[in-house]
Amino acid sequence: MRTLASIIERLQSPVARSITRHARDIHPFALDRDGPQTIRISLDGQAIDAQRGDTVAAALLRAGITTFTRSIKYHRPRGPFCLQGSCGQCLMRIDGAPSLLACRVLAEEGMICQRQNAPLGAEKDIFRAADFLFPEGLDHHHLMTGSRLLGRVALEVARRLAGLGELPDKPRAPVEAELRKARLVIVGAGPAGLAAARAAGDALRAAEGGVLLLEREPRPGGGALLAIDPALPDRDQIAQMALALQGEVMLDSECVGLYANDTALPGNALVAVRQRGRLLLLIAERVLVAVGGASQPLPFAGVDRPGVHAARGLVALPAMVGERLVVVGEGKELVDCARALRRKGYLLERVIALGKSWPAAADLPIEENQPRRALGNPVRALQVGDSRIHCDAVAIAMNPAPLHELASSVGAHARWVAEVGGFPIQVDGEGRTSVPWLFAAGRCAGLGGSAALNSGEAAGRAAGRG
Repeated sequence: MRTLASIIERLQSPVARSITRHARDIHPFALDRDGPQTIRISLDGQAIDAQRGDTVAAALLRAGITTFTRSIKYHRPRGPFCLQGSCGQCLMRIDGAPSLLACRVLAEEGMICQRQNAPLGAEKDIFRAADFLFPEGLDHHHLMTGSRLLGRVALEVARRLAGLGELPDKPRAPVEAELRKARLVIVGAGPAGLAAARAAGDALRAAEGGVLLLEREPRPGGGALLAIDPALPDRDQIAQMALALQGEVMLDSECVGLYANDTALPGNALVAVRQRGRLLLLIAERVLVAVGGASQPLPFAGVDRPGVHAARGLVALPAMVGERLVVVGEGKELVDCARALRRKGYLLERVIALGKSWPAAADLPIEENQPRRALGNPVRALQVGDSRIHCDAVAIAMNPAPLHELASSVGAHARWVAEVGGFPIQVDGEGRTSVPWLFAAGRCAGLGGSAALNSGEAAGRAAGRG
């Protein structure tokens, strides 16, 4: 458990998150540093300078490296999109462990990173020829089945095309596990989760094992820390909300599973939490999910190329991905993200609105249009209508899609809502879901901005009462 003082300290300091890694040797390239804030990692044997606090993805993007992996079947180049651990386009082998999210691993001195799924290197991948040899698509189920010998060759090729990563260099040591009980577990310490924890705290203040708030990041605040939406609390307000909490807060604690409790211990829910080097299992009477949303791309040609990123991910990234951006999106999210990216230092070549409605923004070069194709590897231009806009990267600013998976895994209902661009968890006015012991609040329930705070307070109050 972290003290409130440590929470406030983390709110005022750079992100400092690490994960359990395999042991490694410190290579000579890691011993020659430019200064105390510079560390050195390697990518495919090449030394890369990074800043302390960088994730691996931030360090590589800072160094101008944009191709992180290759797609499974056609081996097309892929780079990080969401930069928040949701899209899977930055999977790398890091210190001998395969398929880790480079945007979630903190860069450390001497770290050894390798790109996967490219036998002869990610920049010149021989299997990239599949796209050209089979322009109508590769049907691997019937590839060379007329010959037993060629069929065996084709099978081996198909295995290479379908695989992703190789086994770890060393077996992972058993992790420590702990079993605890709690009256109410709140997953997510963004604005909605903090509001819920504060509202539930009074009702459960005197109860044994009262409110337990989980947050996968090293500090609470969630999307409010990006300072994109003016309707959300700022950093000082987040700190005040954290100080007002009556329960226990666990940072760097990611909920990786939610189940109906089938153990012999009393309680409705079983919550699996991954922490640094250990697994925490919680038996809870009630659970409230406030896990927010995930950035989503758009359906146009080339959107999966390196150089197309989620706008929110670029705002949070400690590095820059060039100077000139084209921002594409819709509504309030487009305007808020464009302004945040400009404050970060980007030159906005064009701001493309997909619909006819957006908040008044005379300070932004907004035009209504449709992106047709992202060009280059990495992307260096965006085809919009009949014109080509040159840029260093493209930022996608769409409403984050509600993360309903935890709630859905235990039977909570979610349905498509076009206005929010996803499947929010269905809740009533008090955040109750179709599962009696489960509550939801904030963006995962389809409510953003100030509505997220209100929903968190209402759901927290109801969950505290039981």
